Amino acid sequence: QRSVDCHRTSTAVIVSAGQRERHGLKKVVCVSPGAATNRSNANQIGQAETSYHMRTSSENRARAQRVLLLAIIAVVLLQFCLIDPNTYASNEKVAIRRFDVDEWEKSIVMPEDPNNPNATTTAASDAKGSARSEGIASLENIKQSLEYCGNCPYDNSKTCNERAAYIMQRYHLSEQKARESIMDRCGVDYSTEPYVMLHVGPHKTGTTAIQSFIYHALFKNRTFLRDDNWSIPTSDDMPGEFGKEGAGLNFAHCQIRNYVKDGGQMNTHRCNMIRLHHLPKFVGQSYNESRNVLIIAEDLDRKTIDYQRMQYYLRPYKRFRVVVAYRRLHEWLPSWYNQIVDLYKSVYIRGEATYPSFVDWIDSEYHNFMQVHAMNVAKRYRESGKFESVRVFSMHDQTPLLENVFCNQIKSPATCKAIRDGAKPPKPNTGKMHEYERLAIIAYRRKKLKHVHAAIASKVANGLRQVVVELGIFSDADAYPKTCLNETFMEHLLALEMEQEREWFPDSYEAQGGDEGLKSAFHANKDKLCAMNVHKILDSGILDDAFEKLNCLGT
Repeated sequence: QRSVDCHRTSTAVIVSAGQRERHGLKKVVCVSPGAATNRSNANQIGQAETSYHMRTSSENRARAQRVLLLAIIAVVLLQFCLIDPNTYASNEKVAIRRFDVDEWEKSIVMPEDPNNPNATTTAASDAKGSARSEGIASLENIKQSLEYCGNCPYDNSKTCNERAAYIMQRYHLSEQKARESIMDRCGVDYSTEPYVMLHVGPHKTGTTAIQSFIYHALFKNRTFLRDDNWSIPTSDDMPGEFGKEGAGLNFAHCQIRNYVKDGGQMNTHRCNMIRLHHLPKFVGQSYNESRNVLIIAEDLDRKTIDYQRMQYYLRPYKRFRVVVAYRRLHEWLPSWYNQIVDLYKSVYIRGEATYPSFVDWIDSEYHNFMQVHAMNVAKRYRESGKFESVRVFSMHDQTPLLENVFCNQIKSPATCKAIRDGAKPPKPNTGKMHEYERLAIIAYRRKKLKHVHAAIASKVANGLRQVVVELGIFSDADAYPKTCLNETFMEHLLALEMEQEREWFPDSYEAQGGDEGLKSAFHANKDKLCAMNVHKILDSGILDDAFEKLNCLGT
């Protein structure tokens, strides 16, 4: 029944039966006094009603389209809700999400449970029939199938069981079908399945020497790594900011959660090129040849590494092992400091930042750098649950680094033999103290030295070191005034080292003399925990003659 709003209609008409039928009108319900009744008015009203009808139909179509669009979005979102949010890509036949088995266990009672005479089925099972008729095994059987989930690359041995349990409940499948749907992710034959070995550093534990060794051997076509079934990705497979021996660092920086925003040096575009174009060919070929992949990248020690993304880059590999190197804090922290100040040398020379002493640096950066010390790195990898094994080895067990890595940690007999027969990196990578360089740069900023820039800073520092002895200013180049870490903090470092080594390397720790052996090594290196008192030296003027001599020499 069409009607006309009396409050909006100023004209009433009498129309013929043909007009009513043509315009979909059954009757006119409003009549205004004095309304015109001629045919012209009737046509105007008829046109107005037709326009109203068309406009209403158009609005209804638009409303229906919006409803349909919202329904499609709801279906898509529902599908995403069923997918594991921690999974980037999956080949599973059934999309699922993580499921709390313990919570499910509370809500499910199997009908054949002899300990519960009042047992009932779940609502889901009722909808499809009894659990028994659907072939769903008991929850306890699923949870006890450790031989199935022991091969799972997830957080623990029951994760795959959780997935199977969830699929059984959600899709009313038998245990066998549920497991078949995730077998490509959870079923790994350790006897034939190749793996990825990740040496994740941390920094200042000899990773540069290892990288130099393996890539030198690779570029020289030495065969021992291949004889040990290792496949090594090059900068062709992982191109980016770091070239040749640093190819693994390009990979590492692509695993930093927010890329450049989190301090990485690889942006999204570069990483997508690796992920989509370069790396898949290398990984696919290596996997098809059943070769293990070795990646050495110290920047994988960062807190912001995305472990799930890392495994996504390395598909179709399902097994991942991690090696972490431990170096004692009283050696590791000074080594880190020396690398940092060397990196920022130009910044200090230009006066854009103050050149800190080791003591000042520890005061401001200690807690930040402890996050990337070996034990904390290893704990993060273990707690992620994404890795088959996480091994920590000590650099202090009297075994040379390369031999320790390839003979003891990653078990590579051909490479081990080559190392023992004399194979080594093309050049050593040894750090150095920067105390005289810091003295020279601060003296330059104070106008006591005329010529210091990044290219000659090291040369000026060596000259200064030599002159102070020649002029008899210091009896020995290292006999300068020092500022050291306070005794309380040194005791803290020593106690922490003892605690770490007792927990992680009990046998080798005792073999090296236990607490007394570590105390002896610590005190023998206490000078590394001190810094030259540069400001006291410069304020005293005792080096003015040395500076004058260097200025005259032009160095």
